[in-house]
Amino acid sequence: MRTHSRGTLLQIHAFMIRHALEANLNLITKLITTLSSVDPYCGTRHARRLFDKMPHRSDVFLCNTMMKSHLFSRQFSEAVGLYVCLRRNEGFVPDNYTFSTLAKCCGLNCAIWEGMEVHTHVVRYGFKSNLYVATALVDMYGKLGQMGIARKLFDEMTERSSVSWTALITGYIRGRDMGTASELFDMMPENDRDAAAFNVMIDGHVKLGEMGSAKKFFDATPEKNVVSWTTMIDGYCSNGDVDEARLLFDTMPNRNLYSWNAMIGGYCQNKQANEALVLFQELLAGKMFEPDDVTVVSVLPAVADLGAMDLGNWVYEFVKRKKLDRSANVSTALVDMYAKCGEIEKARRVFNDVQGKRPVHGML
Repeated sequence: MRTHSRGTLLQIHAFMIRHALEANLNLITKLITTLSSVDPYCGTRHARRLFDKMPHRSDVFLCNTMMKSHLFSRQFSEAVGLYVCLRRNEGFVPDNYTFSTLAKCCGLNCAIWEGMEVHTHVVRYGFKSNLYVATALVDMYGKLGQMGIARKLFDEMTERSSVSWTALITGYIRGRDMGTASELFDMMPENDRDAAAFNVMIDGHVKLGEMGSAKKFFDATPEKNVVSWTTMIDGYCSNGDVDEARLLFDTMPNRNLYSWNAMIGGYCQNKQANEALVLFQELLAGKMFEPDDVTVVSVLPAVADLGAMDLGNWVYEFVKRKKLDRSANVSTALVDMYAKCGEIEKARRVFNDVQGKRPVHGML
């Protein structure tokens, strides 16, 4: 089901209703997946209404699809709530994909009690030894700060993958325990030391301001990817070494928008407004990537510092055209820019235009 328009998907749904296809399990499952990917918030809400009307709500593939849609849309509580409802009323029997999804939801939602309940159900249904489920639980407990439980689960695993090792290492790094993280990395089988494992070690040292150690891991990374490069750029900028960051940026074999945003934001962070605007204009001239809300928030402080109102007005029109003003961060940055440039009326106009006024309150 290839389409990029929520309106088109709703037309397809209307067609299905007219032709009595709403009970077609395969079609509804595809429609739910596509609705959520096209419009993570409203699309998933609509998908859930479709799901709730389905007669086959005990089908594990359909149910997992709906839970994953909630996960994708960051509606974590809804995914867990759906699982509870299905078990109580539908005779639903979960599988390993169900528990992997639920563990991710609980970890991302900092829902420790629900996470422990999911763990209990994993044991009850006999999935404790499943590699993917056990890894998801290690990751969940790491996100919840329960490293004792995460380590115990990891030590009990009869089979481990690079993802399992990286999940545990990431948990220790999140708790700023680089010593244990480094020990685990050294214990990790060499075949499992992929780019993701090196990247978490780089990120951990960067967050502690240990750029020397970060560079050692960066240099040792067998296949550097855009995440490796961008993490180092961000780290150098955060530690005031913008020249080193720019050197890396210029030597990157492949860049994406995250890399551009990191470098532009790094210049602004280090009060190098001219360089930030020059790089922003290079991004526009290249036409390979379109600025997003992060780009806008990164560049507007430079516009304000230099009083570059022509560019500021262009950014404002771009934001309106691309509907980026739905982001509270973008709206706040626009109000701040106009206010610092003495354009109080324009600042007030932006303030009045934004959909969610509460986050920008106080800027005027």
